[in-house]
Amino acid sequence: MRLSGFDLNLLIALDAVLHHKNVTRAAEHIHVSQPAMSAALHRLREYFNDELLVRVGRDFELTPRGASLLEPVRSTLLHIQATLGTQPIFDPAATRRGFSVMLSDLLIPRLSARLLQRVVPEAPGVQLRFVAWSRSGVDKLAAGDIDFLVMPDNPELLGVQSFPEWLARTELLRVHWVCVASADHPTVREELTREQYLSLPHIYVRSPGEMLPTEDIVRRELGLRLNVRATTENVLEVPFMLPGTTLLAIMPETLATLLRPSLAIRIFPLPPGLTLQGRVMLFWHRRSEPDPGHAWMRRLIADAARPA
Repeated sequence: MRLSGFDLNLLIALDAVLHHKNVTRAAEHIHVSQPAMSAALHRLREYFNDELLVRVGRDFELTPRGASLLEPVRSTLLHIQATLGTQPIFDPAATRRGFSVMLSDLLIPRLSARLLQRVVPEAPGVQLRFVAWSRSGVDKLAAGDIDFLVMPDNPELLGVQSFPEWLARTELLRVHWVCVASADHPTVREELTREQYLSLPHIYVRSPGEMLPTEDIVRRELGLRLNVRATTENVLEVPFMLPGTTLLAIMPETLATLLRPSLAIRIFPLPPGLTLQGRVMLFWHRRSEPDPGHAWMRRLIADAARPA
């Protein structure tokens, strides 16, 4: 195999420079001195016959050639890392490793404790990093910044029509949605009618980073017009916002049931004609599939999601 005289050690420096667009921050990221990083950038510029990184005002920007290398270089390094890091036998009790999981707030009570109950005693050298869900989840998987993404099976939450082909997935659980209200709601008693649901004010949970107006989101997701008086990006906040008000909100049934004993809320079935069902999926990059450690963590996440 011939690589035209390219020093593969420079790939790490190239990746850092392209992503940070700053020699000092790139040097800090890969733990080398600034002069060493400057020397590496000089060699890279000579090899590619391109500046790669140029000053624009007070900032630095990638040249078109530099921008074209951004994703291929990161992808190459991730494939190398996956290949070298894959061991034929994985022993969780003897491994020192970290895994990062991005999951939406509605799943934290369901997954996090049960997953840690398995990982802590079985793998003392394994650390878990939980990351708040965002619309950049798929991009972070592609870049290798996270290992797993847990979210509803709805690509529109990411602003796209379909998930990319390289994204592997498996179903974790089904979500059934209910309506919640203050326990002392003045007009909703034993049951919630459709007329009440449509006329009363609402709290609505928006996806983080969603740019559409709330009215358009409600119409897209429910096919209805609602009197939305408050919004939040965290469904865990909803039960704390309801007591003493006339507001209604939609929550996953398991989460509402979990919080009801400690908060002054009541749970109602959604009114006739409004049925919300959804699947929560576990996503990962296909390049990680040969890794037995990654497969072990996938199994643990799936086990944690199963009904108790």
